[in-house]
Amino acid sequence: MWICLFTCCITRAVHLEVVPNLTAQAFLRCFRRYVARRSTPSFVISDNAKTFKSAPKELEKIMNDPSVIRHFTQERIKWSYNLEKAPWWGGFYERLVKSLKSGLKKTIGRAKLTQDELVTVVAEAEMILNCRPITYVSTEDLDEPLTPAHLIIGRRINALPEVDSPLDEDFGISQNDE
Repeated sequence: MWICLFTCCITRAVHLEVVPNLTAQAFLRCFRRYVARRSTPSFVISDNAKTFKSAPKELEKIMNDPSVIRHFTQERIKWSYNLEKAPWWGGFYERLVKSLKSGLKKTIGRAKLTQDELVTVVAEAEMILNCRPITYVSTEDLDEPLTPAHLIIGRRINALPEVDSPLDEDFGISQNDE
């Protein structure tokens, strides 16, 4: 399994998709899910992976279909690549990749997860990345720091606790109350 990371260059919001393989068709389905949830981007910048190089060709074929052209005349996608052998061009998203990898390594460790469990863990990792502050946070600040989640949905994202969470004891919830 692979994880495709989409991020906005402006808000630094993150969208993660679990992908079964690195084929262009799998990526296109992943990209369609992204567009269905977040809207069609006008400009995409990606690294030079073979999957990403073949996907725009497939998108171009789709976009040249007359019925699609009528529907998407205003939403053409321009695809650009980082300079080959220059990973620093994508520094901001490479940093997000590093944050995602370290968080997943700490969460999953050596555990073997089912696909459903992996998708859940990845969705929660997305939530955590979207709740990170994007502004300087001082110890004197009483307000909640600005995060990508604020720019996406207007507020902080709250996660559900685990079923057997230690928080249950803090709130006086017993397993029999459910």
